[in-house]
Amino acid sequence: MSLLRKGGFGLDLYNAYQEVKKRLDHMDFSSLWKGFYPLKFALYNEAECFLDGQYVNKTVDFIANTSIQYNGEDIAIWNLSKGTSDFDRLAASIVHEMFHAFQNIQGENRWANERNALFDYQYSAENISLKLSEAALMRDILTDHRSSAFAELLRLRKMRAQLYPREYDYEARIEQIEGSANYVELNALAQIAPEKGALRWRKVLAEINDPGAYTPIRVVSYYVGAAFLGCIKSCSSFCCEDFGPVTFAQEIIRETEPAKQAYPIIPAVEKSIAEFLNETKEIVHTALSKNEVVLRGEYPLCSLNVWDARWDGRYAVSNGFVAWFDGTDKKVLNGDFVVEMGRDCIIRTVYRQ
Repeated sequence: MSLLRKGGFGLDLYNAYQEVKKRLDHMDFSSLWKGFYPLKFALYNEAECFLDGQYVNKTVDFIANTSIQYNGEDIAIWNLSKGTSDFDRLAASIVHEMFHAFQNIQGENRWANERNALFDYQYSAENISLKLSEAALMRDILTDHRSSAFAELLRLRKMRAQLYPREYDYEARIEQIEGSANYVELNALAQIAPEKGALRWRKVLAEINDPGAYTPIRVVSYYVGAAFLGCIKSCSSFCCEDFGPVTFAQEIIRETEPAKQAYPIIPAVEKSIAEFLNETKEIVHTALSKNEVVLRGEYPLCSLNVWDARWDGRYAVSNGFVAWFDGTDKKVLNGDFVVEMGRDCIIRTVYRQ
């Protein structure tokens, strides 16, 4: 079966859609999360969009891989401009984005304030060193089935929540939204292709035990959240699948006493944080030196790519796109940018990296 459309737009969206749908049709969605069910999804590229069995007009809302509202419905979308060779992984990724659509339908309101986090999240070597101690416990629980480590894990998390309340709250919200979606994705892949699912779980545990993986913090929180949910389900009867007001990472430690023992700061963490901050400065410096200005004025920010966004005190780094409002119109530029703006989120200048 050919995966090339004669129009020359790369991967044939129709055939790709059918490959994904074939896998989703055999899945048990309700076993992934209470009440979860399949939703509509769209595959798109630079020129075309295929949704629910037909080609449709692509709107400005088709940005990145996420869930959006389209004609009044919450749907999952995936950008196939770069193609794919693994439809098992693609189908599981679509389930991840379907779960975000499901969250919206269920009235999920535990989202992180990404703009505040961009400005205020502090990279502390102590906080991240403690997180690595938690990751080691999660690996013990999920790999070695040492359920006795669960109580220690909760105590350590309670201590960290008290020491770093702002950072813990942000991480907990990412774990709630993205960690749960990643947990669903991992288990979806395990349904579709068990060996691939098992391999992905092993990679998740390796990732969260890598000191270099915690910058930027948002990315690793996808995996930390999934692993923590795995531990909760393996070691307790705590219900984490309801759409209440409190994140599962906050609720489960509510009655826990904090750990008392001292934990050392890990030198590799200090090194990683320093490299991350220096790299951010270098990205900004290089973009300003090139001085390729693509937007200048005063425009309210619509969105950055928060997946791996960075902030150096004056400039934000956004890879993939930047979106803003020009009056009532939403405008989007695709590419990698450095954005000059203040805490008011008014864009002054956008430089291409």
